[in-house]
Amino acid sequence: MKKSLFLFVSLGAVSALASCGGTPVASSVAPTTSSTSAPTTSESTSEGTSVASTTSIPEDQKITITYKSTTGKTTQPYLEAYLAEFNAAYPQYKAVAEYYSGSYDALKQDTIKGFSAGNYPDLVQCYPDHVAEYINYGKGVNLDTYINDAEIGLSAADKADYVPAYLEEGKQFQVSGTYLLPNSKSTELMFWNKGVLNGLKLPGVNGGNAIGQDYFDNLTWEELFNVLCPALVTYNNGLEDAKKILKTDQAYHAVFGYDSDDNLFITLAQQYGYNYTSVNTTTGKGSADFVNDGMKSLMKTFHTAANNGYIISKGSAGGNYTNTYFTKQNTLFSVGSTGGVKYQFDDANPMDVGVARIPHAEGKDPKVISQGPGITVLSHGNDETGKLRAKGAYLLWKTMTTAKNSLNWAMNSGYMPIRSSNYADQSYIDANDETQYDVKTLDRLMARSNIYGQKLTNELFTSPVFIGSSACRNAGSAIMTYALTKGDITDDALAAKFTEQYNNAAKNIQ
Repeated sequence: MKKSLFLFVSLGAVSALASCGGTPVASSVAPTTSSTSAPTTSESTSEGTSVASTTSIPEDQKITITYKSTTGKTTQPYLEAYLAEFNAAYPQYKAVAEYYSGSYDALKQDTIKGFSAGNYPDLVQCYPDHVAEYINYGKGVNLDTYINDAEIGLSAADKADYVPAYLEEGKQFQVSGTYLLPNSKSTELMFWNKGVLNGLKLPGVNGGNAIGQDYFDNLTWEELFNVLCPALVTYNNGLEDAKKILKTDQAYHAVFGYDSDDNLFITLAQQYGYNYTSVNTTTGKGSADFVNDGMKSLMKTFHTAANNGYIISKGSAGGNYTNTYFTKQNTLFSVGSTGGVKYQFDDANPMDVGVARIPHAEGKDPKVISQGPGITVLSHGNDETGKLRAKGAYLLWKTMTTAKNSLNWAMNSGYMPIRSSNYADQSYIDANDETQYDVKTLDRLMARSNIYGQKLTNELFTSPVFIGSSACRNAGSAIMTYALTKGDITDDALAAKFTEQYNNAAKNIQ
């Protein structure tokens, strides 16, 4: 049996998995760090603060720190281990995880609903535009107080080790300070069915040469819709039912699948140089700029492609992530987050899955969205207990993202490392050597994804953050879903949808 990618990164710090290959499940052995055993006597923590023994602090007197996230079952064991490490190092606190099964936007809405009753977490996983709203509600905590603290702050070496862009992302708000901390960073990749597509020769495609990695690395939307998709449909129609490469046994099927409607809308605006949103640098007020002829034209192009059976999205395919169709071979391509790479593989139908950059605009430089949630600390008041909770929440994030734990998280979650040292760590390099894994395995796919993601750092982009930018994202998503839903759409109907969604977004902008 080949070696498994799901390794733990430090022999003295974490234990190895008992099995190899396959997707880890919630019952998988979680990393056991050297500090998960609670101290029995007073000792100094890594920050130099003396903490009392756990036996001297009754459970009902500990300060509970709640971290609420969308962490899936396959990675919950790792998170639980980091929390156990924190609880052992800081016995005056009790860190607990709350797992949310909805979207990030739904998590934001639920968090805001809890503000009035005081029922909300100390840390919450979120995107920058969500943080802007938390700040507006007076719940955002300026973390510079802790980051720069002489006793518990980040050392100069730590500050230099976190990827600079990820730390800077936490400062892009209308008030000065750091309000978002890096956690799980990702981008989007195009996953393709390498087992059936690699080496395929199609009339009129790629000059008659076989298609493969180089072809897909340089794929444009124009090539995809005007050349490749028609050729693949024609080729597939000519095959016997038992040999078809594109199956139609599910309710939704198409050549190409794109998981995120909002990311697709935003990325298209960036790739083609059309407007999406902007911020007035003097007033700090945002603006919804996506009602323009360029975006309307693109939506018409994508609507035609959807009607031809060339593309589906989560929004246009019953609200299901398109990887569910990709792994059943009801699509040949699936664009999704690198953080969700595990979902692009199914043990029940193992495939050789290739990775490539997402399609880009013809004649333009490739652009791919920088995404992945960070963590923000929410204020529970300025009294002594409130301050201790905020401090504990920061210390929990610090524990979760030590060099050791951030490396462990990157190796086992599919998210990109948030520390520069992680990329250079030999265990990370060794684990991502795809040649050591069997072809049709998740291990090989994860190795490919981790290595390929590093090639895109100069192509990443972010959108402006302001009060209402989240509403703009939702508006873009609604327009994209509308365009990708099969049926007849007139120019007037499309214009009306743009106007409707602009109004929905504009009323939330401050």
